Amino acid sequence: MEYFEEVLDRKTGELVRISKGEWITITEMATSFGVGPRTARAILREMGVLQIEDRGGHCRQRLARWVVQRGWGKRHEPKGRYPFDVIGPEAQQWIAEGWGETVEKLRAKTLEGESGSAASALQQFKAKRLHPMPTQHEICWLIDHFPSLSQSEIASIVEVSQQLVSKFAGIRQAQRDRWHEWQRIAA
Repeated sequence: MEYFEEVLDRKTGELVRISKGEWITITEMATSFGVGPRTARAILREMGVLQIEDRGGHCRQRLARWVVQRGWGKRHEPKGRYPFDVIGPEAQQWIAEGWGETVEKLRAKTLEGESGSAASALQQFKAKRLHPMPTQHEICWLIDHFPSLSQSEIASIVEVSQQLVSKFAGIRQAQRDRWHEWQRIAA
């Protein structure tokens, strides 16, 4: 979306529209780099462009304050709708310059040790399925098959925030506790 600034021309007394450049959302940026929105957010979080904010029980990945203060991005919070952020042309250029290096750094993190074997096992399992796995199922599958992985390692593999992993791990544990209680009562 192209943003404009209206400035008063002191010679003519008219408002003049000046283009501030093409501003895009995180999802549009992901498409331009040929990755999914979740992967793009993981990369931008690693670069420090996005930060995780917990407001009203919702964890959202929003632009970091320094990006907004530099004028590289804007936070939109429409009333009664989902908030979203847009990234300006200068930030897009800065992100493009560091994108490849950050992708390699994330890939190296994911491929080291047990998390590397867990990531490849998850990919193999997903390839055999007829339907895509929701994020919650991916997290639970990793917890079931690789119990020694930390939540931050699982977050890195699934490319979500550690808080989301914690939430789904808690839901999984509550479901297992209810099932064990039901088994105890039924016996």
